[in-house]
Order: sequence, then C-alpha cells, then structure tokens
Amino acid sequence: MKRAIYLLLASSLSLSVCAQNNDAKARELYPKAMELFNAKEYKATINKVNEIDKLLGKGNARTNYLRTKAAYALNDYNLAQSACKAYFESMPKQDKGYSEMVVIKESLMSYFQAQMKKRQEDAAAWEAQEADRKAREAAEEASRQAQMKAAAEKRAAYASELEAKDKREAEAYANAQKTGTKAAYQEFIYDYPYGKKVAEAKREMNKKWPSPVRTLKNGKYGYTANGKFVVKPKYEYATDFSDGVARVGKDGKYGYVNEMGEEVVPLQYTAASSFNYGVAAVKDQNGDAYFILPSGARLQDATYLDTKSFKEGLAACQDENYLYGFVDNKGRLVVQHKYNTVGWFNEGICAVGKNINGKTLYGYIDNKGNQLCDFLYDEAKDFQGGVARVKTNGKYGLVDRFGSPITCCDYDYISEFKADGYALAKRSNLEVYIDKEGQLWAKVNGKYVAVKF
Repeated sequence: MKRAIYLLLASSLSLSVCAQNNDAKARELYPKAMELFNAKEYKATINKVNEIDKLLGKGNARTNYLRTKAAYALNDYNLAQSACKAYFESMPKQDKGYSEMVVIKESLMSYFQAQMKKRQEDAAAWEAQEADRKAREAAEEASRQAQMKAAAEKRAAYASELEAKDKREAEAYANAQKTGTKAAYQEFIYDYPYGKKVAEAKREMNKKWPSPVRTLKNGKYGYTANGKFVVKPKYEYATDFSDGVARVGKDGKYGYVNEMGEEVVPLQYTAASSFNYGVAAVKDQNGDAYFILPSGARLQDATYLDTKSFKEGLAACQDENYLYGFVDNKGRLVVQHKYNTVGWFNEGICAVGKNINGKTLYGYIDNKGNQLCDFLYDEAKDFQGGVARVKTNGKYGLVDRFGSPITCCDYDYISEFKADGYALAKRSNLEVYIDKEGQLWAKVNGKYVAVKF
C-alpha cells in the first residue's frame, strides 16, 4: 500500500515537472513567434504558434491572436476566422490585442457575408442561365421537330408524285416495247435516267440488239460477235459499248470504235470518257478539255480545264476560274460555274462543294441548279432512294431529297442502304439498322424489330 501511494505521488510530481517544463518552453517560443510575425514570415509564425499550442496542450488568447493576424495577412480567411473564434471563446477582454481583434472579427464577418451574398447571386445567375438554356434548347428542339415533321409530310406528298411518275414511266416503257426499235429503247433510257424500269430496258435492249463483246487475246483487246472478231485485238485498253461506240486506247492515247469495227474517232486524246447521252468528255494533248459527239466533232466551241462524263443528262465542266458548272448534252450551261468540287448526278441530285474559310463544305443541288441546303457537311454521299448520308464533325446523319435532315448527325457510322431498305448504323459502340425515315431497328431471328436508342 505504501509503495502504491509512493508511485502515485512520484507520477504526479513527474507530470507536474513536465508541465512546468513545457510551459517554460512555450514562454520561450512566443517571442520567437512574434519576431517571425514582425518579419512578415507569416507561415513560419503559424507553424511556431502551432508548436506552442502543442506544448501547452491547447491554444490560448495570445497564440490565437497571433495565428489570426498571420492567417489574415496571408488572406487565409478560413483559418483566420477559426482562430478568431477560438480567441473570443477564451474570454480575452483583458488581452492587450482585444480591440485589434474586434476590428479583425468585424472585417472577417463582412468578408464572409460578402462571399455568401456573391454565392447567392452566382447561384441565382446560374439558375437564370440554366432556365434560359433549357428554354432555348426546348425551343430549338421544338423547331427541329417541326421542321422534321414538315419534311416528313413533304416526303409523303412526294411519294404520291412518285407514284404518278412511276405510272408515266411504265407507260413510256410499254410504248418503247410496242415501238420495238433500238432508238425507242434508247430514248426511254434517256428520258428516265434513274427510273425503275431502266435496268430492265437495258437488259432487254442488249438482248435484242447485242453489242460486240470486248475480248482479250494475246494481251490485246478486240471485240467479237457470234464468236468472230469484228474489231481486231490490237488495243491495250477497251471498254464495253455505250451509245453504239466503245472507248479504246494504246500508247497512252484514246479514241473510239463503232460496232462495225470502224475507228470513228482516232486515238488522239490523253483522257476520254465513255459516251453517254450521245456525248463524251475528252482532253487533248494540249491539256484542253471539251465534249465531243460520236463523229468526233466538238459539241460546242467552249474549252475547259476539266470535264466529267455525262450522267443523267448532265456533265460537269471546270472554267478558267477553277469553278465547276454543268452542261446538258446540247452544250447548254444548266448549272452556273460556282463550285470548287462536284460529283455526278444521282436521282436528279448532286453533291457539290465550296471552299469556305479554307475548308471544303458540301451541300446538294438539283438538276436545274437549285440549291437544296446550306453548305454544312464535311462529306455528302450520293442519294439512294431519296435519302443521302452526310457527315459533320465526325458524325453521320441522313438528309432527304429536299435537303432537310431526317436524323441528326450523331452516328459514328452509317453504311450504304441495302436492297431491303435498311442501312447499318453505329453509335456509342452499339449497332442497329436504320431505315430511310430514320427509324431504328434490330434484327431478331431474321426479322426487323423497331427499337430506340
């Protein structure tokens, strides 16, 4: 028992001595903390008063006073507020820095009140901006939906027109069959360049009036009919017959032969297209480009920097300003020279490009030269059944023959449309099928099922 009492007294005495030592060390450190503060070494001041508090086991009015002032000087208002609160909680009215701390306390209160007011104002402004943004996006979406609805109605109306056109085409084809001449079939094909009966008309025409067949012998091309050469195999290059003539070439020069084997246009051009609509595009040894007739005569006096082959009755030609337009097979300028790049007409519509701010952007025109949409796209594909794929900002979408969007450009990829009317579409690593109205489908057990992304 005596031993226990002795140990307890010894322990208490030891703790008392330790506390006295720590208090003495703290008193020695405080002047050093003041020196650091007066030297404007505020971070070091804070570290020093933290050291003092550790020795004392808690903060006091003096350390919190110094901590507050150092933090305030560093613009660390959160630390300053915390230290200031601790200072006043210690009831320091007798402290010599009391009046100074009252001023700092009021300053901190004003600062945080201003901060709170600013946050409230910022929050209100953000809410107002968000409301405006949502209202604007809602209006834009409503406008887009209205435009797409109007475009869909326009397509539906065009479908009725197309039925009437198909009926006229069927009647014209029946008349060509009734007439029974090669010229009647050719006229029908020219009149309905992308009609539904054209492929059948061409097959029937070739069956009734077969052209000589391109044949390779000993590395040279000629043409045979009924197993016999009607054009001797002497050409390095040859195409199938088109409009009664075939393009042939050797030694880098091109010309044309007819079905009787006659070289109706000598081999004199450095570039030449096949005949379509009775006209071919050629380029001579001087680099001049123009159009010729099957006789070799020029279609018109005009000379161009570049010409393209005829398709659907129109051909592109590039003027001296490097701009493309289109002429018909009579040589008449149908579409003015104003495009930097062009394709070929397909379904009566052609993708054309303009250089805008150093970048080529594409839109579409019809076969009368009417612009169908703005120049918005990085890519513009040919039309397929009244629908074309376009690309902007790396994403694909669909437009109709009037230039109106069927879908937004938000697909990573859209393939060509297949014979069944569907194309493969990819978005966010998912694959679906898309139809020509923009509806999405999945293929389940061989059948298409409508889906939504």
